[in-house]
Amino acid sequence: MKSQILHIYDWLSAHRRWLWGSVTALLVPLTVLAMALHYDEDIMDFLPVTAEDREALQVAQSDEAASRIVLIIEGDDEHERNDALYAVEDTLSTFDFRLLTFNLTDIYARLPYLIADSTYDRFDSLFTPESICAALERDRLIISTPGAGAFADALTHDPLGLVQISNVHTFRSCRQAKKSQISNTNRSYAFVDSPYGSTETKQNALLIDSLTAITNAVAANYPQLSIRWIGAPVIAVGNARRIKTDTMLCIALSTVLIIALLIYAFPRRRDILLILLAVSFGWLVGMAVLRLITPTVSAVVIGIGSVLIGIAVNYPLHLLVHQRYTTSVRQTLDEVISPLVVGNITTVAAFLTLLPMQAVALRHLGVFAASMLVGTILFCIFILPHLMSAEPTPIREIKIYNRRLPLIGYQIPIIIITLALAIYLFFCPSELFDSNMSHINYMTVEQRADMASFQLPDGDASRWNDYWSTHSADSVIALIQHEADRVGFTPDAFEPFYQMLRSWKPIPAFDFGTTAERLTNDFNYIGLCCSLIVFISLWLSFRSLWLAIIAFV
Repeated sequence: MKSQILHIYDWLSAHRRWLWGSVTALLVPLTVLAMALHYDEDIMDFLPVTAEDREALQVAQSDEAASRIVLIIEGDDEHERNDALYAVEDTLSTFDFRLLTFNLTDIYARLPYLIADSTYDRFDSLFTPESICAALERDRLIISTPGAGAFADALTHDPLGLVQISNVHTFRSCRQAKKSQISNTNRSYAFVDSPYGSTETKQNALLIDSLTAITNAVAANYPQLSIRWIGAPVIAVGNARRIKTDTMLCIALSTVLIIALLIYAFPRRRDILLILLAVSFGWLVGMAVLRLITPTVSAVVIGIGSVLIGIAVNYPLHLLVHQRYTTSVRQTLDEVISPLVVGNITTVAAFLTLLPMQAVALRHLGVFAASMLVGTILFCIFILPHLMSAEPTPIREIKIYNRRLPLIGYQIPIIIITLALAIYLFFCPSELFDSNMSHINYMTVEQRADMASFQLPDGDASRWNDYWSTHSADSVIALIQHEADRVGFTPDAFEPFYQMLRSWKPIPAFDFGTTAERLTNDFNYIGLCCSLIVFISLWLSFRSLWLAIIAFV
């Protein structure tokens, strides 16, 4: 292989015009492909989900609850909270209500999620003729009260007041708009549905910015209140913006630090330019190849790709640094080809172990990393030598002081390190990964607290399912219909409640526990494969098992 590469170098040296024409022609499609790549900020791409998981996620994301944005108004004065809510509604009334809906019916359609688990212990006593009759009498009095017509929808979906029994009560928010509010001790919640779902971050970002501007204006008139928005669309937009910021920050920091080190080590600015050209060409190849297999990639993949700059920069560094010890570029290429190619193959093979992963973003990362490193090594072997100067490369050395410890042979440190590793592996905890998949989302401390407090009265509807698996919904419906007739309600007055009891089914549960376990197994697989690749490469390179073990340790 070395002789073939040197033969190509000699041929290209004699046909420089052909070389630069080919490079120019190659840059055009690579640039077009790279610019055609689109980016998203869906952090779920990094989870190893199956086809069934994706179906469950799609169902969950299409559910109205997933697109719900919650307005939290926090303060001790209930009247002040209500005034602030009215002020927010007055401003929202200027919006196109095709975009913003605040629907009481939708909330009660998710009734099983609003009932506290502790309430189910009282269900048997709630479904007696006496309790049902008392609840329906209360309903009749409520709807007969002047101005209480807005309660009609709530009562048709929850005639027995199951939500109120869970220590969460609902009441009419204001005016004629069909909106609702849930309130507890010092908080009031209002609900706005985004028409874009929970994953369309671009449109949701514009919506949430407008909603935030409204609440900021209202909050200025109520300094004693805390007014803010929470919900899946808000978290998704926050994630998207954080991903973009972190991606740009990672790329900028890695580039600045590497350039600063190069400026210090290489007094000749041309050498720095050649290193940046090699890495940039590799990056362009990686982006182009990625576009060939997918039109859209997670921005996190590109952010992680900034780490690859530190790997790719080693290839041109080897050539330029070794130039100071040789008399010609050809001699330099001859002496560094083997370590460069072997190191590249090892690293590329390690990244290719990501291709069997179920997480689509990890597969994309493997393709991008492997393509970038291959592109960089090809540039260094076939193009960079024709740009290098034949003169020795001036380098400003970074001195690292090394004092040898007396009377200690090289075997003793190796034995100590090996023993330390063995002890660690024996006593280390079996679970080294955070299995809480909610931590994959970026949330501020306040957002985490809001989500936790808002979800306190909610269950996952498994208690609900357990109860109705041992009780007859039809008998309860028949009992309510009988008592409703006695009180004076029509037979179909509570039909939405009956339909919910008969046909309500929970959203398919996306199992984060299984996903976390699968993710842990994937990382263990990656670690094992990379370790084997590195060890086998060392063994083949050194042709000595003992030297390979030492280098591997």
